[in-house]
Amino acid sequence: MKFPRLSSAIAMGLIVFPLFVLFPAATRVHSQQIGTVQVVVRVYIDGLHNPAGTNLTVQLLDTFGTVEKETHTDSGGMVQFQAKVITTGSQETTKRLRIYGPGIKEYEEQLDIGAMEFRKNVNVIVRSNPSGAPTAGLPTDLGSVAANRLKVPNKAEKEFQKGKEAGDKKDWPEATKHFQSAIALYPDYDLAYNGLGQALASNGDVKGARSAFEKAIRLNDNFAAAYRNLARLSLSERKFDEMDNLLTRSLSADPLNGWALAYAAYAELQLQKFDDAITHARKAHSVKHDGLASVHIVAARALEEKQSPSEALEEYRLYLQEDANGRDVDRAHKAITRLSGATPN
Repeated sequence: MKFPRLSSAIAMGLIVFPLFVLFPAATRVHSQQIGTVQVVVRVYIDGLHNPAGTNLTVQLLDTFGTVEKETHTDSGGMVQFQAKVITTGSQETTKRLRIYGPGIKEYEEQLDIGAMEFRKNVNVIVRSNPSGAPTAGLPTDLGSVAANRLKVPNKAEKEFQKGKEAGDKKDWPEATKHFQSAIALYPDYDLAYNGLGQALASNGDVKGARSAFEKAIRLNDNFAAAYRNLARLSLSERKFDEMDNLLTRSLSADPLNGWALAYAAYAELQLQKFDDAITHARKAHSVKHDGLASVHIVAARALEEKQSPSEALEEYRLYLQEDANGRDVDRAHKAITRLSGATPN
């Protein structure tokens, strides 16, 4: 499938995100180490001068979106977790932090734990919510099916955990076997279907992965992670309209996900939905979006299409600030030179 025909500003070259990897390649890793890391999170509101205080909920999630740990901040805005990690050589372990509660806007970020770390200190600045009301409770894709997940038999949950552990080791055939066992024991296990889809995709079975993700969504139509995984498959097939629809649906359940925002903007640029692309790109900039600086190139090209050279110029400059050695550096410099000559100071 070819990219849609775009006008001159976009046709100058395709935008390449640094994170175009969809799922890990199928490999079997032989020397994993399992251990624990103390994670210390200090939460501040609107700046390091203002510790959060008590009663904010801090969750530690794995890559499948499952809550591993949950606790509340103390009077100094601090929480501590003992996090289980599986490392191979110098490979990092990836988790996610989610913070929500009264008086703040919900916050989420990726947490990378190095192979040699035994203590991880994280300072997080969240934004205040002027209304004073909490912006979230449990993540939507978890809360809406909490009752079903509470019915998961112990044997099925154990198989699911074994599948996760095998996936952490990138042993995709073993992960597939355990996720399938979990589903056999509990056919309504949406998390297991999502895990199965990731394992199958990582092992090259795109058709099987798509079927598993679609089943996860049928069981839980607010399952943001499963929508994102389906969107990755759509991206690999350059089905931008399908990709945009899936990511828009995921964002209704998980509106602060930087990856979904950035790639929704990318799909919308290809579809020439320039206003939507600009909106999603700017929202991506407002949340944690490490590794996604090219979303500013997306915004800049959409703004050029909208005949807004001054705003496009600012987006190119933001890209250079965030990724001075990125793949689009030369393109950004050329665009800045071109637009600076045509834009009033």
